[in-house]
Amino acid sequence: MKLNKNFAMATAIATLTATSSFAGGLTHNTNQSAHFVRGVARDASTAVDAIYTNPAGTTEFQKTWNISLNSQTVWQSRIINTTFATGVEKEYEGEAFVPSMPSLLAAWKHGNVTVSGAFTIAGGGGTVEYDDGLPMFDAFTLTNPMTPGKLLSDLHGSAELEGSSYIFGWTLGSAYRFNDYISGYVGARFNYATNNYKVDADLSTLGMGKAEMDVDQNGYGITPILSLDVRYKRLTVAAKFEYRTRMELENDTKKMPPQLAASFPNYADGVKTDADMPSYLSLGAQFEFIEGVRGALGYHRFFDAAADYANGAEKYLDGTNEMLIGFEWDVIKPLTISIGAQFSRIGVSDKYLTEMNMNVDANSYGGGIAFRATDWLTLNLGYFHSFYYEWKNDKEAYGKNNYDRENQMVGVGVDLAF
Repeated sequence: MKLNKNFAMATAIATLTATSSFAGGLTHNTNQSAHFVRGVARDASTAVDAIYTNPAGTTEFQKTWNISLNSQTVWQSRIINTTFATGVEKEYEGEAFVPSMPSLLAAWKHGNVTVSGAFTIAGGGGTVEYDDGLPMFDAFTLTNPMTPGKLLSDLHGSAELEGSSYIFGWTLGSAYRFNDYISGYVGARFNYATNNYKVDADLSTLGMGKAEMDVDQNGYGITPILSLDVRYKRLTVAAKFEYRTRMELENDTKKMPPQLAASFPNYADGVKTDADMPSYLSLGAQFEFIEGVRGALGYHRFFDAAADYANGAEKYLDGTNEMLIGFEWDVIKPLTISIGAQFSRIGVSDKYLTEMNMNVDANSYGGGIAFRATDWLTLNLGYFHSFYYEWKNDKEAYGKNNYDRENQMVGVGVDLAF
């Protein structure tokens, strides 16, 4: 029995199963502190998380040094319910667990000038595993004349996929307060991307032998960043723009079966693939209704269609839009309670969404507390849950898929100011 191109495609899909961003667009993580996890709408923040969300607003810091150490624990699942053309039904589940997604934000303020820097996981951030393969694996055996109506597991074969993706970001910039109302910021982020994709398929029961694939991808790019902060009495309005990050990933291919190499030269050693991070605009407003009670709104726009993605995927993207809302209440002097919500509309077409790319619309909700233990130490704790819209009846050559996802995370952080 020969390994045909359809089955070869199945083993190559690991290159597209890496964990997507946990909060944000297709490539960005916007959950860069426990402040976001507990309050969500942070785009006009003037607390220490402004170093990421509103860097021009760092001129409103009251202390010389402002530091925030954060860690987020993330659980994510992806579920595919497939009805094959043969009538067979099966569920596939991918799981991702990130024990710690760290970030470090720091700023030094002197007069009207603030210099700030950050280390963040700008995109990706974990590993997703499909222990029972994906529908395309079973589609091959179900329709093969030698194994009609049989799933791969029925034949005692197996197929495991694993994809990991990280974009590490180091940001440095400076803000200046022009007058009592307006501040501006100029900075840049250096991004280093590293991905790994593995396939381990035992096909010996089909007379094909063991198929293993192991590919690393690495690349880097620089993101210029501009920010503007305007404050008038109890109202703060802010904007941040991250320019498009041009990036290519180069393959370091450790394992590639000869039968796959011929069909998929794009994954050969040394080949480069487009992997831009699109430009990103955030707008925010924060208003203090009465002393100790604040409300916030935010808007995010990711310009996906103007970026370059692998295999020209940008042709099927309109761009991601997000609306955010949040509230904070200083219950007593040391304690703040906060809640928030984010509504994400991904803007993908039917041609983009497949079992390899399950990016669908979601509504997310967060809540938590901040506790000021001393004048210089604040503790943050938050919980965030994303509820995804189920996408039904995606038509593939082998049948129909329903896609569903779930994402949860807990954020903890320590803020220092002195």
